[in-house]
Amino acid sequence: MLAKAELLSLQQIRCFCAALELGSFTAAAEALRVSQPAVAEQIRKLELLLGTDLFVRAGRGVIATEAGRAFAEHAARSLRAVEDATDSVGELTALRSGTVAIGVFGEPSAWRLDAVAAAFLSRHPDVSLRFVGPNSSTVAERVRQGELEAGIVLLPIDDTKLEARPIVRDEILYISATPKRTRQPATIEQLAHTPLVFYDAESAEHDPIRRQLAERAQAHGVRLQPQVEVELKDIALQLVAAGIGDTYLPSAFTRQPYYPEGLNTVSFSPPLYDTFAIITRPGARLSAGVRELLRDLEAHMRAVADELDQSR
Repeated sequence: MLAKAELLSLQQIRCFCAALELGSFTAAAEALRVSQPAVAEQIRKLELLLGTDLFVRAGRGVIATEAGRAFAEHAARSLRAVEDATDSVGELTALRSGTVAIGVFGEPSAWRLDAVAAAFLSRHPDVSLRFVGPNSSTVAERVRQGELEAGIVLLPIDDTKLEARPIVRDEILYISATPKRTRQPATIEQLAHTPLVFYDAESAEHDPIRRQLAERAQAHGVRLQPQVEVELKDIALQLVAAGIGDTYLPSAFTRQPYYPEGLNTVSFSPPLYDTFAIITRPGARLSAGVRELLRDLEAHMRAVADELDQSR
């Protein structure tokens, strides 16, 4: 005759642990994404197998009996062991095929993320990569909705139902073709009285840099009204070089091939920064590929940020 332990099922233990933690069969069912009767049936079978009641009803919930408390310690440990064993196999196989996707901020070329992608694919040649954009506000929404596991974005964003962990920052500079406008750090009042060229036209006020500028303008009782709005940074810079107006630019982009010669730069007063952060959903368990790629991206971006600091 089989021992009782050999007749236990993983689903019975999972239902028991969920009901114990959450205090009701209904809450356990919601957490496990099964029906309430299914949870009740699994626990009934477990109680029949063990020959004792594991729960008693208390109001609308349940509490563990003495036998239930005795069983709980070993059940939780066994469940963790099985899940850890499953994860260890999954991590070995996860990067042998399939696609690893994360969200990234708009126009990431200045941060040379292609080098990260190339190194990752050299280690995992049978895996496909997806860097999904186009803007931090869009990435945040896709992570929030569960379409992406994680993303690297520019702050500020709407962080409702998200966790954000800042990793690096880059100073935002004021850019002008007129030397006298960059002799002193640029104030928000100066921007309010200067023709401006804004980029990221589609994202508009949802763009993180424009949000920072708008908040600063509001605090000083002024309003920023661009003369021209375009989508791409390179077009904005060409318009600045032509004398149409001034703009702002993260310092990393001043090294790009499309950056025109003869433009003048200066810090804002007070300084303004791009802050990059990794975002995930609270409590999310990331896949092995996404975890590895995020580690690579963070290390790489920290190294690039150090280069930028040393070059200033």
